Amino acid sequence: MDEVIQDNEDMAEAAATKLKVGATFDSYAEVQFAIHAYQTRNFVQLYIRDSRTFCNAARRAANKNVNPRLKYKEINFACVHGGRKYKSHSNGVRPNQKTFLMDCPVSLKMRMTPDGQSLIVKSFQEQHNHSISKVSFLSLPQRRKEPPPVLISNLNKTDSNAPAAHVQASKPTPVVDIGRVVETMRKIPGATVHVKTSTTEQNKTLSSIFFQTAHMKNLFQAFPDVLLIDATMKHNETNIPLYLLMIIDSNGELHIAGLFMALLEDSATTVHFISSFKASNPNHTKTECIVADAGMPHRDLLAVHFPNVTMSMSELHTLRAFRREVSTEKLGISPDQKTACLQTMEKMVSAHSKEEYDEYYNILQFLDIPQVLVYFNDNWHGKREEWVTGLRSEHKYFVTTAPKHLEMTIQKVRNIIRKSSSVPAFFIDVMKCIDSLAVEKGQKVVDMVQKVKLIPRSSEAAASEEGFGRVLTPHALGLVKQQLQLALSITVIRNVKPAGMLQVKAETCPCGFFRVLKLPCRHIFAARRGKGFDEFDATLCFQRWTRQYYLDHCGMARPQLADTVVDQMRDPPACLDASQQEKYSKAVHLAQRLALAAARLPHHDFVQAVSCLETVASAWERQEQVIVASMDPTPQIQNGTYTSLSSMSVQEAGVDEDSCQPPRKKICQD
Repeated sequence: MDEVIQDNEDMAEAAATKLKVGATFDSYAEVQFAIHAYQTRNFVQLYIRDSRTFCNAARRAANKNVNPRLKYKEINFACVHGGRKYKSHSNGVRPNQKTFLMDCPVSLKMRMTPDGQSLIVKSFQEQHNHSISKVSFLSLPQRRKEPPPVLISNLNKTDSNAPAAHVQASKPTPVVDIGRVVETMRKIPGATVHVKTSTTEQNKTLSSIFFQTAHMKNLFQAFPDVLLIDATMKHNETNIPLYLLMIIDSNGELHIAGLFMALLEDSATTVHFISSFKASNPNHTKTECIVADAGMPHRDLLAVHFPNVTMSMSELHTLRAFRREVSTEKLGISPDQKTACLQTMEKMVSAHSKEEYDEYYNILQFLDIPQVLVYFNDNWHGKREEWVTGLRSEHKYFVTTAPKHLEMTIQKVRNIIRKSSSVPAFFIDVMKCIDSLAVEKGQKVVDMVQKVKLIPRSSEAAASEEGFGRVLTPHALGLVKQQLQLALSITVIRNVKPAGMLQVKAETCPCGFFRVLKLPCRHIFAARRGKGFDEFDATLCFQRWTRQYYLDHCGMARPQLADTVVDQMRDPPACLDASQQEKYSKAVHLAQRLALAAARLPHHDFVQAVSCLETVASAWERQEQVIVASMDPTPQIQNGTYTSLSSMSVQEAGVDEDSCQPPRKKICQD
């Protein structure tokens, strides 16, 4: 069988290499085989752009003695991203429309030979104008037959060399569960696990864990500018907080770049978290802004250990804190007072200037509710530059879409985590959610590579948008398009330097948008228009926002985690005692092997195997013994008909229940 497979691979490779100018094919079936082999080997998708069968060609010329297996007299193949010049007819009514066509020049032309007996390759242009990858190829509609691989799938494999986990009948303590989680984390190649222990007079226990996979570290290495920390997730039973560390990629999407679980929420634990993060990520020196929840314990230590970083809060975290703390129970206010205060404080969050903020702050003071004023002044008023939209630092441009994506990410994590589970199961659910998010974002990368956005033909900046669209990610392109529109309302004054006006050049600008994002701003576009320069210039765009950088560092290939013993961490049914739970842990792995073997059987054998397994299960439930015996699988002829003994059958030995005999036995023959 191995020789046959190797022969097929050799044939496919030979057919793929044969596809060159001057090559001949004696049948269209050979052409199809060569095209398929070429596509699979080079990760490209071709289609028949146009063709002419020899039947139609015969109507225009004298009949020839042609080879009927050729089917075509002329046939032209093209890349799925090309084949014809595409011109957008969009009016901008549906702005989210996309197309596969990218004017790819790849073409393959075949013609019938003069004797009519074969097809010959006349020309073959192989140079593509777009990225090529295996994952993108397999995600094309023509190839998308199976769901993408699951990031966590390898975690469900069983480590045959690992001993079975012994689970106590009583409810496990968080310390034991955390220890099992650490063992699993350390079996993932490339993963970083930092553990902090706390010592008491009685024993030494785990107090916190910092965890990063190799893929998470690579993400932060590529996008260290902004770090978001969310501490809203907690394990229901033990109330252990889970810190999610996230970064913002080139397309404005959030990626989970680290996990931190803390049994204790003291200052030493926070310092351990910071030191572990720094040790695992040397690129932390490039971090410019940290967006952290206001309710994070010892949040001020972040500013101490990251002295050159701007601290900020997301709108989502701020509003949640207001609604959580300004309540009738905590502050002893009436429902009407609560509503009035929350409405005013929510308006403060979206204030666009210091004057607007002061106006709403005066309204809050005018309400004359001492409890609310004391709470607000102690916790929020002194650091308003961190959470008020108009007062935040220039890094607000980075986190423009962060609240929406942050809320979506947190909600997805909450949806996948079970309400009541052990700490190991809690970790598994979080990893499954990370897998789900990776699959979702991977598909967005594929869509970005395979399709380009339609530019409305009536747009004044259509040419510039099209140029930036080929270089930038969709998110970055949206930011640039806003700046292009804002540039229309800017007046350029030459050779004058009045106070309060920006001194702008065609390549640089001192405004916050350009300094933080390093994308062309409205001032640069206005200056370039005034000087008669083309608005599009790829050198104006920071590499971080380019499509190629996005592909290289986010990647369409999903990261693979190593084999771990996750199944052993699953809790056996609570109705079993200690000894039964140990047996359950051993038997469940064998049952999984049995299910995998049964799934690979032909349908007829599968039906018989399931019937036999049902009989075995029923016998064990009645505490009857089952004996498995192997039988000759060779088909035999009975009455002119082939019969096979490879299927399983069960025979029951009749024993008098009143006699002093062993339990009844069932013979399971295979």
